[in-house]
Amino acid sequence: MKKPNPHFVPKSIPLAALLALVQLGALAQDAPPQPPSGTLNLDEVVVTATPEARPKMRQSLSVSSMSSDQIQDSGATSTAEILRSIPGVRAEASSGEGNANVTVRGVPISAGGSRYVQFQEDGLPVLLFGDFNFITPDMLIRADYGTDGLEVVRGGSASTLATNAAGGVINFLSKTGEEEGGSIGLTTNLGGGSSRRVDFAYATRLSDTTGFQISGFLRNGEGLRETQGAKLEKGGQVRMALSKDFGGGNSAKLFLKFLDDQTPTNLPVPVRIVNGQIQEIRGVDPREFSPYDRKLPKIGNYGLHGGRAADINDGLRSKSLALGGEVNLNLGGGWTLNDKFRLSRNSGEFNGILPNSYGAAGNNPANNAPTAYDALYLGARFNDASLAVNDLKASRAFKFAGDQTLTATAGLFLASQKLDLDWEIGGFESSLPVDGNTTYGPYASFYKRDLNLSYESVAPYLAVGFETGPWNLDASVRKDRQRVTGSFEDNGAGTPGSQGVDYRSTLNSFSLGVNYRLSKDLALFGRYSRGGALQSDRILFPSGAAIAVCGNSCFKGIDVEPNRVKQLEGGVKYRQGNFSTFITLFQAKTDESNFDLTTGVSSANKFDAKGVEVESGWRIGNFRLNGSITYTDAEVEESNNPAYVGKAPNRQAKVIFQLAPSYQAGPFMVGASIVGTTKSLDAQTTGLETELPAYTYVNAFARYELSASTTVSLSANNLFDKIGYTESNTDRAAARSINGRTVSLSLRHNF
Repeated sequence: MKKPNPHFVPKSIPLAALLALVQLGALAQDAPPQPPSGTLNLDEVVVTATPEARPKMRQSLSVSSMSSDQIQDSGATSTAEILRSIPGVRAEASSGEGNANVTVRGVPISAGGSRYVQFQEDGLPVLLFGDFNFITPDMLIRADYGTDGLEVVRGGSASTLATNAAGGVINFLSKTGEEEGGSIGLTTNLGGGSSRRVDFAYATRLSDTTGFQISGFLRNGEGLRETQGAKLEKGGQVRMALSKDFGGGNSAKLFLKFLDDQTPTNLPVPVRIVNGQIQEIRGVDPREFSPYDRKLPKIGNYGLHGGRAADINDGLRSKSLALGGEVNLNLGGGWTLNDKFRLSRNSGEFNGILPNSYGAAGNNPANNAPTAYDALYLGARFNDASLAVNDLKASRAFKFAGDQTLTATAGLFLASQKLDLDWEIGGFESSLPVDGNTTYGPYASFYKRDLNLSYESVAPYLAVGFETGPWNLDASVRKDRQRVTGSFEDNGAGTPGSQGVDYRSTLNSFSLGVNYRLSKDLALFGRYSRGGALQSDRILFPSGAAIAVCGNSCFKGIDVEPNRVKQLEGGVKYRQGNFSTFITLFQAKTDESNFDLTTGVSSANKFDAKGVEVESGWRIGNFRLNGSITYTDAEVEESNNPAYVGKAPNRQAKVIFQLAPSYQAGPFMVGASIVGTTKSLDAQTTGLETELPAYTYVNAFARYELSASTTVSLSANNLFDKIGYTESNTDRAAARSINGRTVSLSLRHNF
């Protein structure tokens, strides 16, 4: 086993990062005059979670964007890790290609997923909910050569222009054939588990007004961690896009995606908790440990209704066949119509392993050299997680005397989300360490659950924007109405068979914003919003007392309260020469309930979070530096667990930060992404309360143009091989770390 690396970050690092961002402005004023480089792209037109497409400088929003090149250079190994480059976004990117926990600005992660953040592709959600048990939206998104970039709106009008998005919207944008040409790339990792990937893209103009794009990837191997010969990576993605400009403000786009990708999922690994500190145990390196093995026991009777076998080594499998489009029509008389639609057939499975106990020692090893542990298997099959969604809106701009413009938008969002899900939870004994000599006991099933649900959502919304001189004012309202029908059943003690489901939920949201441009390079903005998130399947765990009263009808004929979020934000946007910055003060109050399947704990809490986020960019010559830092002071105000009141929410660090320097000299370019967090606590109020130490890790890349069309790249993720714990567990000594150092070599040819 590797020697543990230091897991601390000197307190001076976040302070130094903040000072560096602030000092960039002074440096920019002293730099030789150069054309504006648009380091934060403040003139870029924002289309995500806003009724009007306007430049960032004229939006009363906190919005960040990444280009396709920035995504490629970030060194990120998953969708969630890409988001660690975005200020204010807390992405616990340690699970692999799915099952990530994502939130923004102190809005809590009480169990898992992204309850208050909506993941989108081309302006529409990939799943209606971000916090379904087992299936999360990042599982269905893969960045490839056809990704044009992403836009991230934090807070703001996301509450009223998207469902279940009070925290924000993350929108991955697709290329549609505007730039002709093609690319093919080969990537292999150097060391660690085997991982091979082929990427491709091709775009052409079918006519002066029509573009076509195709892109995708194929991969094969173990994954970034060695899996004792089990091939966990296999599959890929193909995407196509067709765009047509009919002239006169009329256009259309069509999108087609086929995803069938299998990857490992990294769950918490065996550790020892001593006086609130995590200690590694012999033979288990949290950066590299993987429980997958060709010799793992098979599951012969999977799911509540049985009859099927399962292979734990199938890992995390994501399948999606999606057809979507967008239509823009100029109706005349100042009226425009925009309609986005998508039909997606989503399915897959989740197969993960974490510690359950350590024999006679119970839930925490008695020493740092246990020879075995009882593995807990978490499994789910997503037989059907299909989503049909349509977002239709009509707008009209009314011109008044001078430069005054009033824009009114009325929209209707419709969605039908299916959730046909089979759970299988069980366990087996495994010797330690996990290697070629590991032995396993037989598999035993502990709990089975079957859900077959339909979520029907209707959400009318209205937005009004007024622009006069340097002022932009906007207001918007939304009414989400949802009906949930179906049934669920499990084999838990005291459960009276199949439970019928037929309930309704309503969420009223509003947002008020103002933006004032003091000059073309300086603007102030402010916003107050109230929104929330409707309840997903996490509420379908009635207590024994409730079952005694309502039997198998606990969720029929009732109104279910949503989770609620109130947000206040204000800030400044500024640029001077080649320096630009976005500074936002924020407060978020959250009132929610939740259920954590890994611990079986239900919770009801109220949170208050205050803080500031700073995003800055600077460029001089061939050197570029982008960075962000977010300070959050969060507290639990009320809880059904009185001991939790007054504490910071679990896993909420005071400071998260990121710096991304890069330098180009002719055909050679080097860069890095430095990501860090201060310490936090997890599993608070339990016997396994644990400190998650501060950590900083570095992703780096070097790229060289062999010719005008061929480029070779060397990338390192977690270059200095740091341990970075992102979570622990309340019921067992287990913790999850980011991956250790992985190095990849890529060759890309453009034609």
